[in-house]
Order: sequence, then structure tokens, then C-alpha cells
Amino acid sequence: MSALPRLTVALPTCNGARHLREALAGLREQSGVDFDLIVSDDRSDDDTPAIVREVFGDRARVSVNPERLGLAGNWNRCVELSRTEWVAIFHQDDVMRPGHLAAHLAAFEADPSTGLVASASGVVDAEAREVPASVVDPGGCGPADRVFAPGEFVAELAVGNPLRCSAVTINAAAHAEVGGFDPSYRYVVDWDFWLRVARLRPVAWLARPTVAVRWHPASETHRFATGTADLEETARLLDEMGRIDGPDRRLRAPADRRLARAYLNRAYLASKAGNLALARRCLARSARLSPSLLLGRVASDPKLAARLAAAMVGLGRSGE
Repeated sequence: MSALPRLTVALPTCNGARHLREALAGLREQSGVDFDLIVSDDRSDDDTPAIVREVFGDRARVSVNPERLGLAGNWNRCVELSRTEWVAIFHQDDVMRPGHLAAHLAAFEADPSTGLVASASGVVDAEAREVPASVVDPGGCGPADRVFAPGEFVAELAVGNPLRCSAVTINAAAHAEVGGFDPSYRYVVDWDFWLRVARLRPVAWLARPTVAVRWHPASETHRFATGTADLEETARLLDEMGRIDGPDRRLRAPADRRLARAYLNRAYLASKAGNLALARRCLARSARLSPSLLLGRVASDPKLAARLAAAMVGLGRSGE
């Protein structure tokens, strides 16, 4: 270790014991980069802090928050605790592949004004088995490395969020410049932050996958089964983008279509779970966002059509 590392790896943890050793093992495999390691623990009820100390000893700075800060608050705390120019906020259950930090450091050294450096990623399940892209979209910005000029990356973010948080390293000065992560968001907090940085600073994209993001299918299904808070946040962010960046229909139309698809999928899941009121709300919102998508999906998918029709019949009978 040099006396003053130029890069920090910060883990915002909370009850992460299940996969934490695997995440820490990936950090130990990084070579050619001196990095500071911070763990900002959001008052875990399990052995998370103890596992960090067991694996990294005094090599890690472990800070336990005096009260729970939540997602955005703990991410901001990670940057607050850092003492370097660049900070990789890495999730407790993801896996870092060899060469990740070295590639990001090289990109920042090529242009220290860069706001974000982002790598491609893969997806693994709870047992670390690879999940095909046909099941979970790994995101990404194409097969070639490139640098987006200030403001240019906004178009990439206008339709959806192609970046995965654990595959991004941020410029600490840019974090301060835009006011950090916005705690009013819960589901799109990273997407909102990328946008605010991308408007002002260059963004570097590295096409080689160097991170595996963990996917928990059961938890995701149950997490969104009873509401639309995540979709409503997405709509709010898109509206905010239109206000700031201009109402470009070439960009907003595909964004609305993607959101309509998400509402339609939520309607299907809600109908399967017997939540008829939620199914109806989601179906109506999908139709408003993109009528052609709804008609096309129902016409091409008999199973979906039957499920939604049954839900609507149930709604009529229940008087909702």
C-alpha cells in the first residue's frame, strides 16, 4: 500500500452477511491499485461488521452509522468518509472481477475531470450461477469503450438506466458538485445521480464486464407485488428530465414505452397474486402511456390476454 491511495472502495452495508465474504474476496483479487477500503454499515443486525474485520482486519475502516440512513444516505456517507479523488461504491452482495479497479483508475487518470467511469457487468443468482441476459438485462452502453462528452450521456440515460451501481466509480468532486445522492428517491437514486453528473462532466464507458451483479428473483417478485412505488419514481424522474433537458419526443416516446411495458408486467403479476385493484391501475397506466404496446402485447400473448381478462372480469364482479 502507498501512503495515499487515490481510489476508495466503499461498501454501504446492512445485514449483508450471506454474500459478503464473496464480495470481499473479489476485492482481494484486485492488483496494481492501492485502494482505501471503507465499510459504512447501516446498523446491521447480523455479523456484517465482524465479517469485514475477520477478512480484512485493520486494512478496512469500518464505520457504523449512529442511526439508519437508508440507501441514498448511506451512499452519501460512503463518499463523506472517503479521503480520495475517486470512490467505487460497491454493493455487499455483488462480485468484483480481477482488473476492475485498475481499469477505472486508468480511465480517470486519462481525464481527471471525468465524472463517472462505468464498466459492463454480468448477472449471477444467489448461488453465483450466471443468469442469461434473456432473463435479466445486464444493461450496458455497447461493445466498445468510449468517452461521452459533458451532456452527451444524458441521451443514453433518457430511456432507461444502463449502468449498474457496483460497476461505477464516481468522482468525489462531482458528487459534491451535484449535491450527492438524492434521499427523496428510493428506487432510481443511482439513475438520478448519473443524470446530474452526466449533464456537467464526461462519462467513460468500459465495455469489458468486470462486475457480477447479484439477482434475487424471489425477493424482487415479492418486493413489488403490492405496489407501484418504483414505477411512479421512474415516471417522476422522466418528468424531471423533460423539464430540465427539454421534451424531446424522440427520447421520451421510447422511455414511455418501456415504462408502459413495466406497468403491463406489474398488472400481470398483480392479477396472478389476486390483487385485482392493483392490476387494474397498472393496466390503465400502461394503456395511457402506450396504447399500441398494450394492444400488441395482448394480441401476441394469449396467456397474458387470458390472465388480464380474468382479472378484469373479477374487477367487474367485485365492483372495484
